[in-house]
Amino acid sequence: MHLAMSAASSLTLSGWRWRQYGEANEEWHQCMHDKPTTEIFTDLIDAKVIPDPFIDENERHVQWVGEADWEYACDFQYEADLSHSRQDLVFAGLDTVATVFLNDQDQILESTNMFHQHRVDVTGKLRPGLNTIRIVFKSALHYGRELEKKHGSYRAFSGENSRAHVRKAQYHYGWDWGPLLMTCGPCGEIKLESYASTLVDVFADARVSEDLHSASVNVSFEAILDQDVTANVTVTAPDGRVFHSKATLGSSTKESRGSVSLEINEPQLWYPVGHGPQIFYLVDVAIMNRDQIPLNRARKLVGMRRLRLVQHSLNGELGTSFFFEVNNKPVYASGSNWIPGHSFLTAMTSNDYASAVDRCLKANQNMLRIWGGGIYEHHALYEECDRRGVLVWQDFAFACAQYPCYPEFAATVKREAADQVKRLRQYCSIVLYAGNNEDYQIAEMLNLTWDRDDHSGDWTETNFPARTLYETHLPAVVAEYAPGVPYHPSSPWGGDGTTDRTVGDIHQWNVWHGSQEKYQLWDKLVGRFVSEFGMLGFPAAKSIRRYVTDPAQRYPQSRVLDLHNKADGAERRLGLYVLENLRVNSLDLDSWIYATQLIQGECLSFAVRSCRRQWKGPGQEYCGGQLIWQINDCWPVSSWAIIDFYGEKKMAYFMTMRDSAPLALGICRSTPELKKLKSPPPQILAPPHDLAPKNYICDVWAMNGTLRDAQAQIEIRLYDLATGVLREDKSIGVQPLLFNRTTELVEDMSVDDQTAVQAIMRDTRDGHVIARTSDWPQPLKYITLCSSPGVSVSVLDGKLEIRANAPVKGLVVSVVPDDRDVEFEDNAVDVFPNDVYTIIARGLRKDDKVHVRYYGSDF
Repeated sequence: MHLAMSAASSLTLSGWRWRQYGEANEEWHQCMHDKPTTEIFTDLIDAKVIPDPFIDENERHVQWVGEADWEYACDFQYEADLSHSRQDLVFAGLDTVATVFLNDQDQILESTNMFHQHRVDVTGKLRPGLNTIRIVFKSALHYGRELEKKHGSYRAFSGENSRAHVRKAQYHYGWDWGPLLMTCGPCGEIKLESYASTLVDVFADARVSEDLHSASVNVSFEAILDQDVTANVTVTAPDGRVFHSKATLGSSTKESRGSVSLEINEPQLWYPVGHGPQIFYLVDVAIMNRDQIPLNRARKLVGMRRLRLVQHSLNGELGTSFFFEVNNKPVYASGSNWIPGHSFLTAMTSNDYASAVDRCLKANQNMLRIWGGGIYEHHALYEECDRRGVLVWQDFAFACAQYPCYPEFAATVKREAADQVKRLRQYCSIVLYAGNNEDYQIAEMLNLTWDRDDHSGDWTETNFPARTLYETHLPAVVAEYAPGVPYHPSSPWGGDGTTDRTVGDIHQWNVWHGSQEKYQLWDKLVGRFVSEFGMLGFPAAKSIRRYVTDPAQRYPQSRVLDLHNKADGAERRLGLYVLENLRVNSLDLDSWIYATQLIQGECLSFAVRSCRRQWKGPGQEYCGGQLIWQINDCWPVSSWAIIDFYGEKKMAYFMTMRDSAPLALGICRSTPELKKLKSPPPQILAPPHDLAPKNYICDVWAMNGTLRDAQAQIEIRLYDLATGVLREDKSIGVQPLLFNRTTELVEDMSVDDQTAVQAIMRDTRDGHVIARTSDWPQPLKYITLCSSPGVSVSVLDGKLEIRANAPVKGLVVSVVPDDRDVEFEDNAVDVFPNDVYTIIARGLRKDDKVHVRYYGSDF
């Protein structure tokens, strides 16, 4: 006689309550939401115990929260099922120093790593009916400081040194764009699972053949069993083909593992956006008892692709390439760095992640780098990247510090890496794991021991012990659990140190940080893959009004706005780049916002064009991609983000969007002497005025990021800036544009220092504009602008039409009042005579009033 078997059940805990731990007579406070995840800052804000730390100077007034200990409790119902022999509490993540009690009798878990996942057997410990889980969260600040006393101090840049010992999201300690808000709480879902036998992990590892005509799919699974079972594996192709196999798993061990292999002919492949469709197979694994009754099953959507990180020799240049190839197609990566989307991660929703990926795609970006000072992101982000074809560069969670590697630390990191790689490995959008962010740069800065000829694999006795993590432990985890994804020891990494532009990736911060080069020299700063670069810009005025409540504090140098600008030396550096480039007639807030956003846009736009120019075809992939620092913010702040915390797009968003389009144009103005240089000229003391006459030249090129050769009509016109008169038409007619590379169109075209150049790419069939770009004499502060450019804006339902009688730089249009829900598909445009610039604006009505600002409109 056999008991009737019921499938495994799962209950997600919710309905949390909280209180400060260790305070006499402290009452429990019920969370004002019923979400399964929460954290102390959002709960304190909801209960009006603290003010919103994002507003005004409130960050200063809530620091006590991170110094305190807190506890959470949650009740849940359990009814025994005689067919279920085991019950587990499964923890997706606890932030960070947590002790878990069940029914205030059993301590069932201690965790000190935010990135660990836990499965705790609570069989026999649950009561019929009501049960309670209670979690005590000790201050991570105090915990880290105790570890620092025990194991020594390790240098950290951004945040206090003790953070290097604590496996918590590092940005919580404060960064040069983020606040110091040390939160804690049940940040990951907690589930009660009841079962007889269950699957705990399923991985479909698809290996596509070099010719793309076949794929070998190894489906591996881990299970906890109380009996022998059969695992039925079914893979259903998008075209309806079904592939099936089965395996027998025995219950002799606590955790059983098995696998099956399936061969698929002519697989339908997943491609990144712009290179092909995003296609998925359904992988279904079910474990059955001997009566063929299903006990548990797991289903996954799996994209199959052949992935390579290509680092081969290059024609005519030193070093090697660094680019990604998907299904034998080289992919130029034009994207951004992603930091956590909120200081309080449980405030993020699936819609927030979907919107973020949508904004990335609308900016013509195809890659996000998940930065190492944040977290291994929520499933929702990776799912959306998979679904929409956005590639993901995933850092391990280390950033800007000299990390330790004593045995306990190494053990927790190895488990963290295994937990997270196993969690993430099914996402086909992930194309790289990198060991850390900038920790080898820190080693260089601190002159730590880094002998590149020492390949022993164990550097724990040196003053750079974390090298053992990055070059031994982490690559071993990736090789074991995600063998199809390349591993890169760090970002940046490669060649002769972290600044070698000929090998690996670089973080190009010699604009803004470092030597503070002029952004007009960005074409001399390109590397094989530029995984970070940026320029700071203020957020939108409407955003500032949301977090600066006192109108008297709404000026650029106010105490509140300085608190919401964490960049060290930002006033000097931003002042340098604005004042050496722009004529500034006023320092009122609106003018300063416009000035900083224009500089940010001009810098990033030229950087993107300069990098894409170096993608020249097979054997000439001199730059394989560029990732802007950064696309988003975690709180309201003046930062390098191109979209501010409230979702308002800065000028740089639109300017780089156009430069990253599949078909785009680029222009570079230089002198013959400067053009010959491969790097910026030395910064030497020079006379106050350089009286030597200069001969300026322009190059024009086209970027075809599509997979088809194209032809386009290319128009090039030179305009007098002071009068708007067309000086010369240099149009070159129909030009062939080879696919997936840059084509040089015009070289060494003579211009002077009062001429603006406009280039237009038109479709040869109907003449519609495909792309525009322009180049202006630099610095902009020296140019003489037309005093009456004749700008006109026609407001229509759903769009704008902009005209001008003379060249106009950086025209930004907004609806008045600016709280109207209108989304501009383009903005921050350069407008030229004889060219109507049309901007689609969803939600715009023809009776709406608009405000127009452009460079020089306040002169």
